[in-house]
Amino acid sequence: MPKKSENTEQPVEEKKKKAPKAEKAGKEKKSAADKTDKSDKAEKGKKAKKAEAVEAAQSPEAAEPAREAAEDLQPLDAEHPDLTPEQVQAIVSGANRTHAEGLGDAWAVVLGRNPAALMPQVISTVLHEGGTRPAWQWKRGGKEYVLMAWPREEALRASVLLRAEEEGGQLRPCDAVPLLEGQPNDLTVESVHPWENGSGADVAVSMIEGKNPMWLYDPLYIRDKDDLTPGITHTFTLAGLCFAVRKALLDDVTITQGPQYEAYAADWLAAHPGTGRLDVPPLKVSMKGRRMIMPGRRFCEYQIRAEVEAVRQGQLEQMPITLMYLRFPFEGREPMLLPVYASKMVLKDYEPKAGDEIDAYVWLQGRVIDFDPQAPDAAEDNTQAAPRQ
Repeated sequence: MPKKSENTEQPVEEKKKKAPKAEKAGKEKKSAADKTDKSDKAEKGKKAKKAEAVEAAQSPEAAEPAREAAEDLQPLDAEHPDLTPEQVQAIVSGANRTHAEGLGDAWAVVLGRNPAALMPQVISTVLHEGGTRPAWQWKRGGKEYVLMAWPREEALRASVLLRAEEEGGQLRPCDAVPLLEGQPNDLTVESVHPWENGSGADVAVSMIEGKNPMWLYDPLYIRDKDDLTPGITHTFTLAGLCFAVRKALLDDVTITQGPQYEAYAADWLAAHPGTGRLDVPPLKVSMKGRRMIMPGRRFCEYQIRAEVEAVRQGQLEQMPITLMYLRFPFEGREPMLLPVYASKMVLKDYEPKAGDEIDAYVWLQGRVIDFDPQAPDAAEDNTQAAPRQ
């Protein structure tokens, strides 16, 4: 099982606040009874917050992204008898996909309810309790950027990007992204689609020359963009977030038409003289142990089938998160390592185990690996001290 990455985040030093003005003379001090009442209300508020979190997984708004993904989640088989060859080719090549420039679906499955109502609370929590790393602080075009993430000990975190319009200026939130810690993979940049709004971009990368590229969302595109040159290979940390997941349904697939079946039928007839086409039995293809990736409805979304190698449990606020480690082998190069995160809202009653084969609909996220600026082989990085709030 892959080791949990060491926590290198540091707390952010809050900017000193001005002391509140003295209250006007003659104003009565709050009584002990008032303080007790306030304490009781705070405790009730905490209990109500926990109750909301428990009910979050049943929220109709939060369930919508997972429900839509589940509708498209079909058993991944070798052939699609109900589709024309042209339609199959369109699916395999990823034709007709769109760049969806929004993170609502990702936030919904992570938070367990409609993110619009929770984002102010999420941003406030990250700014007050989160941390940052030297690799998450940079300068571009006269502006300063700092990424903060929370909770520090988890692999899936809420993150907020802060920007100062000038060096030394006031840092203000400009973007918020569910941040996934991934596994390192060497990927070659093919093309980049920067988002019009926000600081991220969809990035096309390839593992084997001449094959269709795979798209991932880079939440730190503003930091990485100078390195994202087509044809250049970088080490990316790659991970996936499940919009839908279930235990794989099929161990065998029956094929009765298509190029694969035709080749099989010709071989069978040659081996059985005196028989006719109607005597050829259906072709059964074992799906056991097969690992496949098919393009989804939008760029950076994929339907996958794979075997779970290891499982780790985590938590984001009140939402349980399961991390599943997957591996996709390739000929002539190292396998692709893909940890995928699934919230309790998506898993429902399913509890993944090592050795399970799963069908999942995932959103891929990746970024150029965070080099430690203190390492002897890393470039010097003149990072600022604590970000200003």
